[in-house]
Amino acid sequence: MNDHLTTVFDLMLARTHAARDVDGPLGSLHGISLADLAILRELREAPDGKLRRSELANRLGVTPSGIARQLGPLERIGLVGRESHERDARLALVVLTETGARIAGEAMETAERAAERALRSRWTDAERDRLAKLLANVRDPR
Repeated sequence: MNDHLTTVFDLMLARTHAARDVDGPLGSLHGISLADLAILRELREAPDGKLRRSELANRLGVTPSGIARQLGPLERIGLVGRESHERDARLALVVLTETGARIAGEAMETAERAAERALRSRWTDAERDRLAKLLANVRDPR
């Protein structure tokens, strides 16, 4: 018998451990968290480094109010900014600043090394490959 709830709890625990292992180096070296880096990464990959808040929230799987709370500190330290939408003033865009792009690039390298260490400490090469394939479905469901 497969206990699906246990699987979900195990996923939560694995996420917590992995995030903690990556958050430490990001915070000490770049002053941002893994959640901050997720926002910066999405903006880096967006056309012109801009996204609507709702689109950013959707891509990260958080609520619009959650994304608003996360963006406040990033705006205050100059990593992201706001820009009015060209056709609808109600649709403000989140914009990656030049400083944000630089910090994101540097932090991505740190995070990649920390993520590799975190995953390598828990799973074999084959298990990590399988895990990556399974989790790819979260972003791109069949």
